[in-house]
Amino acid sequence: MSDRVTNILLVGVGGQGILLAATASILLLLARVSRPHVAFLGRVPGTNSYSDIDRHPENEPPPGAIAFRPEASVIYVNADAVLEAVLERLRKPASPAIRLAVCDLSAAPYLDLAATRMLHELHAELAARGVTLRVVGAHGVARDLLRADGVEEKVGGLERTATLETVLRTHVP
Repeated sequence: MSDRVTNILLVGVGGQGILLAATASILLLLARVSRPHVAFLGRVPGTNSYSDIDRHPENEPPPGAIAFRPEASVIYVNADAVLEAVLERLRKPASPAIRLAVCDLSAAPYLDLAATRMLHELHAELAARGVTLRVVGAHGVARDLLRADGVEEKVGGLERTATLETVLRTHVP
């Protein structure tokens, strides 16, 4: 940025307001990104489609399983929030019968190393409870990162064609 433009922004008419508005926008964005919505999925009745069971209570929860979808990129500012949302859901009274957890990453276009760390932690926590973790819907670059960081072995593969429906059908009686 040229010195002239910088001077206009800093001391010109409304320059301080522009800087304040830009700073506020960045802070609001960080706040929103740090707590992404994590959708817990259920089957839309009469279909093989899944959507947020909290928004659509008529959806059928998968028997013996929990399926969740972080609805944002999973990065260092929100990985812990995603982990906590899943663990909190598992603490609910209906959770003792859970034997499978499926993480649907189709709505998470980007992952970083904090996301892989979170999946390692989630795997360890679930394994201690006797729950298997699977991952579906990861985008190509995300699959590459998950493979490079050793997540693939823990989640039974990262097949690009695996869907929530096929994983549930294969792993849940």
